[in-house]
Amino acid sequence: MTQISRRTSLRATAALTALSLSAPWRSWAQAPGAADAPASAASAGSAGARPDPRHSGPDGALLANRLKFQGVALASMRIRDGATTFSAATVQGALPDEQTLFELGSITKTFTALLLADAVTRGLIQLDDPVEAVLPDRLRLRDSEDQPIRWVDLATHRSGLPRLPANLDLQATPKNPYASYDWPQMAAFLGSWKPSKPRNTAFEYSNLGVGLLGQSLGFLQKKDYATLLRERILEPLGLTNDMFLAPPAGRRFLDGHDRDGRPVEHWTFRPAIAPAGALLGTTRGLARFAQAAMGQFDHPLKDAFKLCLRKHGERDQPGSGIGLAWVGAPLPGRIAFNHDGATFGFSTTLWLDPTHGRAAAVLSNAAIGVADLGLHLLEPMIPPSDLSLTEQPSITLPPESLKPLVGHYVLSPAMTLEVRIQEGRLFARATGQQPFELFAKGPREFFAKVTPLEIRFDPSPADDAPAPALTIKQGGRNTRGTRKP
Repeated sequence: MTQISRRTSLRATAALTALSLSAPWRSWAQAPGAADAPASAASAGSAGARPDPRHSGPDGALLANRLKFQGVALASMRIRDGATTFSAATVQGALPDEQTLFELGSITKTFTALLLADAVTRGLIQLDDPVEAVLPDRLRLRDSEDQPIRWVDLATHRSGLPRLPANLDLQATPKNPYASYDWPQMAAFLGSWKPSKPRNTAFEYSNLGVGLLGQSLGFLQKKDYATLLRERILEPLGLTNDMFLAPPAGRRFLDGHDRDGRPVEHWTFRPAIAPAGALLGTTRGLARFAQAAMGQFDHPLKDAFKLCLRKHGERDQPGSGIGLAWVGAPLPGRIAFNHDGATFGFSTTLWLDPTHGRAAAVLSNAAIGVADLGLHLLEPMIPPSDLSLTEQPSITLPPESLKPLVGHYVLSPAMTLEVRIQEGRLFARATGQQPFELFAKGPREFFAKVTPLEIRFDPSPADDAPAPALTIKQGGRNTRGTRKP
């Protein structure tokens, strides 16, 4: 295979990954409704108004180039050829180092999955066992066909549980959505939940499901999640100085920012949801966690990691299976593994390539996409997103020319793109995600400023007739969406 054809293949792989992982497509940790206000037109992508980034480390220039367009501070780690390197960049304050704390968001799920795998390898349970066997008060956990939901269903997001419980009160703490939700509320939801599908028939990302997974492992072992995490993972892997459920005194913990660079509150978690996204961590800690996952030093969790990094189910994207929490990402001749995290003020990505003994992570203290940077650090032949595309000149279209574009477009069985007009401007919103504004470059051609993404609407039979379909162009891959009737 020539270098040109190999690079084309890698671009396709990157595009497939970006479609499901990069902002605005992935906001898995964020609560629907908590960020319904559309992004401002003057986003953090305004390169001309930003200070010159400062950077350090071998990949600092890559991080600094991203900060020319968006973000506040970035830190990364990379493992290659047996060496671990750390890099950083910032446009505000001191440079992060490998001990600076970030909110890790949903990367926490890989630690919770490891707790499950640890319980399995110790013979406490099997993946196919029913979870309800350990729940208190005879609480039942069944699917639409009255079959018990299993541990593996929770760990692969194939339980049928929704992403968030209906009784999560988003109005009480809209800036810190999980701050007051704990087991009594979770048990009340599960007691009244009416499942709509059989287990293991569809992938539906569920913070609720992984929170329940961690809570149930605590019931099983008669210990709370924090104790299990410390005793079974952090202490055996030497991570007690790098991973925390609450910030320790005296450690540098960065402030978070939204995608426009505005400060936001830190998130806090009660124990029931903590297993889905509560961890704070460092690039040094993620490097050691990645080394442990790939068996690069001796520790007691090697078999548990092997169980995590084995395919246990399918995802909603073709060629992208799921292990225990870890998402499979096909690369030429091998499978890499990924998990991202997102809170209102932080974005994270962690990548593993066990075949080549490589790993990479990128941490941001702003709600911007970083998955493409992590993938590039893992496999340099895959280019990062070109954010200069978000800086294209735009034109203003009259509202009447936007009306034929409004509608719902089906991208896949699990994802629909809603296009709507608000205050004379066009916005798009993918299923379960935040809205983002579309800027016109022509009557039927639009682009986003929050991520390199372009949308072309098909011609209508008549000028005022609805557009029959659209094409999303992202990372060199075209995705078609047909209008719902």
